[in-house]
Amino acid sequence: MKQLNYILFSLLFSISTIGNSQGVELVKSFIGNSQKSEIISFTPQDEIMLSGDFSGYLNYWDIPNEALIISIKAHFGKINRIEFSQNGEYFLTFSTEDKKVKIWSFSGQDTLVNFTIKNRPHFAIFYDQNSCLIGDENGRITHKDFFYPEKDSLFYKNSITANDAILNESKTQLVITDKNSIKILNLKEGKEVLYEIQNPYSSFFVKSRYYSPEILMTWSRNGIVSFWDINKKKMIRELRAKNDFHELSINQYSKVLLTGYYKDKALLFDLTNLDLERELDENIQLVNTYLTNEYNQFMVSSSEEGRHRLMQVKGGSGIKPLSLQKRDIEVQKVITVDAKILKLAVWDNERVDGDKISLSLNGRWILRNYEIVKEKNLFEIELIPNQVNQLVFFAENLGTIPPNTSAINIQYEGYNKTHIMRSNLDKSGSINFFFEEAE
Repeated sequence: MKQLNYILFSLLFSISTIGNSQGVELVKSFIGNSQKSEIISFTPQDEIMLSGDFSGYLNYWDIPNEALIISIKAHFGKINRIEFSQNGEYFLTFSTEDKKVKIWSFSGQDTLVNFTIKNRPHFAIFYDQNSCLIGDENGRITHKDFFYPEKDSLFYKNSITANDAILNESKTQLVITDKNSIKILNLKEGKEVLYEIQNPYSSFFVKSRYYSPEILMTWSRNGIVSFWDINKKKMIRELRAKNDFHELSINQYSKVLLTGYYKDKALLFDLTNLDLERELDENIQLVNTYLTNEYNQFMVSSSEEGRHRLMQVKGGSGIKPLSLQKRDIEVQKVITVDAKILKLAVWDNERVDGDKISLSLNGRWILRNYEIVKEKNLFEIELIPNQVNQLVFFAENLGTIPPNTSAINIQYEGYNKTHIMRSNLDKSGSINFFFEEAE
């Protein structure tokens, strides 16, 4: 009966923020229900997902067969987090309602350790393979050993409740986020506060993750996503959301995608492939945060009502770079070719005026920020058979004589032609190639 409550019929799930910019469909999948649903987590095995629901059940899901493998009563109340160890052998869960933190064997599907916390836990993370850090509502962060309770100790006492914490990759620093600030602790020398960044918002930080070794990403309670240079103690970029979408189980097996709008254009951008300095600006309005697996086959969404859903991605050719999504694309040439590998050359065949371009093939950059000169830049591209292959000319500037123009020569056996491509800061020119592979 429980399984029937979770399995949803396949339904076309149209989201304009994705469909318009990416050409994909989302099909509502079999995890998530019409009421408050579970937190959903990607796992070390692509074919298995975990979820934890509001009744305290931990669920293993078989993705290919769209079936529930096992449902385990893990907590007496909502499961707040599913967190994996670095090697993926273990994961932890906790619930603020029953005040328990549990360590699980992923492959064994059973509990290894069961901690009862005196005060409500607000976060729990792995410290190493044999211990974890648990932060409670009173600001106490406790180091708990899985096998030797006598090693348990007070790790750090924060002045107020810490909402989240994260270790850097080398485990030399711990970042703590609370309603007042971001604190970076030096774990090499007595857990001293290296530096602190004050919270400029009226709402408080609730979630954090490393975007890169030097850049931290935070979510605030009212949905603001911020990027911080933790060495320079300053904000790099800020995205303001319409809603609060921080309650997602972000881990090393998931990618973060942000949905938004730019000048009435729908956007879906991948944080693992993003130029913060060049692509993000104040005109982007954030709508939602999604998680996907590595291949963008599935997406997990959440809402402020606490509804988490798994959706399957159908169609499309992957997530395009944000720069490409922000501009219209004008198809200037359509060419049917008889070869999979094409030899290309780009150069300035007119007056050299400082034009810079980037080239994208099927949504992937193959040339970035290149200044066009008289000398030809030679390279090859490989086409995907039996589909349209789009080569986009993205103007990085307009030079001294607009628009941005470049010559491109296309060669393969029996074919040799040159075309002139034009782009500006609102519209990118493209050549669409089609190669039909013989059966």
